[in-house]
Amino acid sequence: MLDAVEAPAEPVTLRSHLGDGADTLMWVQEELFGHRFVEEQLPYMLVLEVLAICRVLQIGDDGRHYSETRIFNQKGHTPHSHESIIIPVIRSVELRYILFRDSSLDMIVKDERIAPQDRFDTWIEALNRGFSNEVRVAGVNFAYLKDRFDGSFEDARQAVRIIKGLELDVLNNRRYTSKFLAPRGPSLILNDVDLKFVADRAFFGRGGEMIYLMLNRSALASNVAREVKRYFLGATDPAEILAARLVPSTNDRTQGGPIGYLPLNTHPAYDRLAEDWDAILTLRSLPAPQKFEPLFRMTALNLVCYFADRAREVSGSAVDPIPLDMTGGANANLRDVSKNYLNRHKQVIDDAVETHIREKIAGVHAWNVALAHEDPATCSEMAVDSIVRTFDAKRWADKAASSEGVKKPEVWLEAFISATKRRDRNNISSMITPLGKSSGFVVARRSAGTWFSASDEFLEALVLATVRGPITIDDFLAQLYQRYGIVIGPAEQREAFDEPPCDVSAFEENLRVLEKRLTGLGYVKRLSDDCAFVSNVYSRDEQS
Repeated sequence: MLDAVEAPAEPVTLRSHLGDGADTLMWVQEELFGHRFVEEQLPYMLVLEVLAICRVLQIGDDGRHYSETRIFNQKGHTPHSHESIIIPVIRSVELRYILFRDSSLDMIVKDERIAPQDRFDTWIEALNRGFSNEVRVAGVNFAYLKDRFDGSFEDARQAVRIIKGLELDVLNNRRYTSKFLAPRGPSLILNDVDLKFVADRAFFGRGGEMIYLMLNRSALASNVAREVKRYFLGATDPAEILAARLVPSTNDRTQGGPIGYLPLNTHPAYDRLAEDWDAILTLRSLPAPQKFEPLFRMTALNLVCYFADRAREVSGSAVDPIPLDMTGGANANLRDVSKNYLNRHKQVIDDAVETHIREKIAGVHAWNVALAHEDPATCSEMAVDSIVRTFDAKRWADKAASSEGVKKPEVWLEAFISATKRRDRNNISSMITPLGKSSGFVVARRSAGTWFSASDEFLEALVLATVRGPITIDDFLAQLYQRYGIVIGPAEQREAFDEPPCDVSAFEENLRVLEKRLTGLGYVKRLSDDCAFVSNVYSRDEQS
């Protein structure tokens, strides 16, 4: 990430395809980074949203897979156009209700008054009754379940129990239409819908659509498509086989809407993301159910790197490194450095926002006319109108006009810049901490603050994504620095900083702790010549 980043192609300017989906407080961060990313969308949801798009594009209305690969092959991303992708939503009405809402199954099992041979019919009646009383979706009848399980109530009950065990983030008390399953087959990939089973943006906020578009525009799009189809859209996983029996054969799609907006038609960050996806998915020895976790952790890291790269391109500031604490905060000096650079990653995004606004408005004729106008009231009105038209900021102006009077153009511009940086939702600088915390490369403690620090799960993801054959630990650290800007040892500290941010001994200790932790995880071996090698035990190169 700290290498010179090639200049990206000009931004894609077409956004009319978004329709009402582009309704924002102002169109600034969306123009720089994409529409849209939200803080509430956890990293695993980003990947689930990608897979939900892949599922609906790859499977026809009749439930059969298309013979050709239809994912990550949409063209049209040029400086003057945008992918025209309509994304229907598979609602999974019956499966969601059975798994997350129905309470009759266990009650029937415990009710000794119901004869064993009557349990299945009793359950179906309870499902139909409960569903019709609660859910406003017509034409649903759970009678198909009896044929799917050959009349065996116990087989159906066990299938429900097993699939329920695949629920992600079980402790989170979301509505039942926003609960998700481990993606081990197409039937298990669930969309986010509201209580009327209409597509919602409560937890799928379009961030996954941005990831989809990045992969679609990458040089490895076809490779990733092949691997996603192999591991997430197949029908051979035992969990998928069970889940498919719980799903009716009827068409369960909505009409769908257009995909979100990604401004640049090419960018090195897209290829870096696709390379990590391809690296993890092509680890044939890594069991398919274990691929999802490193995938979402690396996706989050790649997003943070993308935000940093874009901010640098706009603001002209250098891309700041990521000093990654291995000690869990035990080294106070390293922790403070890491904390400082986490804040710098947020600040450079704010700097880019301000730079973009000032540069763009400076070229607007109406703005310059307002600056030169002598009447204060007219000057103020023209300035606001220029800001609104340039940045699609009518909603901001409506809020500001209710509490503000006549102001000079420069004052209005400062107010707009402040509002853009500090907006409550969909603020890129506010996303970095929750992304990092949920993925294992940011830690927050009440007494110590928030800083870049790696969990064991994140360290494992780094190895799986970047290591094929055995490499020395020095080469591993150099690779992490060149690729993501991650600084762990003293060599990378010297390369990353003009002046040491703390004593080099802190980074020497950091390196020692990293080696110890990777050794405990089974990814480092120290040979007799006192050279430590990082090995990916799931790699073909390692096995050969």
